[in-house]
Amino acid sequence: MIKNSLTFQFLKNPFSVGAVCPSSPELAQEISSFAGLENASSIAELGPGTGALTGAILNKKAPEACFFAIELNLSVLEVFRKKFPSVKVYNESAANLADIARRENLTKVDSVISGLPWAAFPSALQDELLSAISSSLSEEGCFSTFSYLHCPLLPAGKRFREKLSRYFTRVETSSIVWKNVPPAFVYRCRK
Repeated sequence: MIKNSLTFQFLKNPFSVGAVCPSSPELAQEISSFAGLENASSIAELGPGTGALTGAILNKKAPEACFFAIELNLSVLEVFRKKFPSVKVYNESAANLADIARRENLTKVDSVISGLPWAAFPSALQDELLSAISSSLSEEGCFSTFSYLHCPLLPAGKRFREKLSRYFTRVETSSIVWKNVPPAFVYRCRK
């Protein structure tokens, strides 16, 4: 079980697993509160990890809403599937979001929630993923992701914040969620 733990996966590959421990319930509440889940007919979660945000999504989404997740790390995916056997999850890159949405018989997605480690990604990957998200969102769609408090001070984190303004018309930040390790905040983006 230790090799499936989030801490082990982070130590094994910190550039694809961005967290040492799961997000807190307080961060899950903050990220899901903006996402428009109650009215969304389609929701995608990118990089759900072991499902720290998934429970909040399931609690807020409409029963008839189409919900799927995309997780690239196979070891973490096994833990996720055991915890949330009813959630359809794809073992692919989030860059395939539009293609996966089509497989779900969707033309666009109303809400995208991401737990991806943006500050660990090179510029080209940030662009590839943000382009996939932006082009997959419905006209009134929203994209929510979080950042640890220290990440905007890092070059990749600062670059990510600047890119958000290029891909979305409105970008807001939440207040700091201090009850998370490390403290974090949410980026709230509208197409």
